[in-house]
Amino acid sequence: MYREKIRDYYEHLSRSYRRVADYILSNYYEVSFMTAAQLAQLVDVDTTTVVRFSQRIGYNGYPELLNDIREQVRTEIYAAYTPKRMAPENKSLLFRARTEQERQNLSQMLVHNPPEHIDIVLAMFEKANHVVLMAEGYAESIAQMGAQQLRHSGFSAETVPSDPVQRAATLIRLDANTLVIGISATEYGRDVAKAMAYAHIRGCATLGIVGSMESPVYRMSDRLIYAPTNSEGPLPSIVALACALSAIVAVLTANNSNAPEQQISEFNAAYQFLTQPENEALEEEMNGE
Repeated sequence: MYREKIRDYYEHLSRSYRRVADYILSNYYEVSFMTAAQLAQLVDVDTTTVVRFSQRIGYNGYPELLNDIREQVRTEIYAAYTPKRMAPENKSLLFRARTEQERQNLSQMLVHNPPEHIDIVLAMFEKANHVVLMAEGYAESIAQMGAQQLRHSGFSAETVPSDPVQRAATLIRLDANTLVIGISATEYGRDVAKAMAYAHIRGCATLGIVGSMESPVYRMSDRLIYAPTNSEGPLPSIVALACALSAIVAVLTANNSNAPEQQISEFNAAYQFLTQPENEALEEEMNGE
């Protein structure tokens, strides 16, 4: 356990190593989402200091220390909740169990994404002139929904097709004012991670929204929102992923005091235009009569 290791070595650590140790002990939830470079920047030391600190207290490197921290976070979260397996014939109870699992996923998402972290994520959107969302598998529907909600909220946003040719055509238009969001429901996500790596080359900021910390999207993200997709059975849940993205859009829209009223007014005008033909002849033409 990392806490015991830090305690055992603490008196023999240098001043810079102690700064790293103190920060980890006080902010282990946040550290569980950080790369060595991100942790080093917050503590004001070199990245190599973080790596050597990990080795100094008995780990092979920072990834091994990070896994230990994540295990502690996982243990604390599940201490309050243990999913109960239901017999397949109890269909109504299975429905209830799945709903309870979704509630637990959402609770975990709140624990892993404290307010100060969400503030940083929201600032990424505010700095961007354009938002590009990409996903694989079951998460593709989340990317499409998110892009649509962002556009309806006044943002310039699009999804990146999974086809390599179409994806390449989109990626070559990226610039430093683009925020690239990678969404992954499972430990898979290699193609999205590769596209995000290319986005880094283009100077883009990247945000990951993942349901599994094992997803390669995590390693390619400047910032991360963890939205657990835990579920009984072979299909991952996408409820927390959808909730995370929708909540972000809702906050961004609320921050613009004129946005909600203006959007409602513009939507009503557009809807009335589309549903109220100018005359009966036009209505008959539209109906193909």
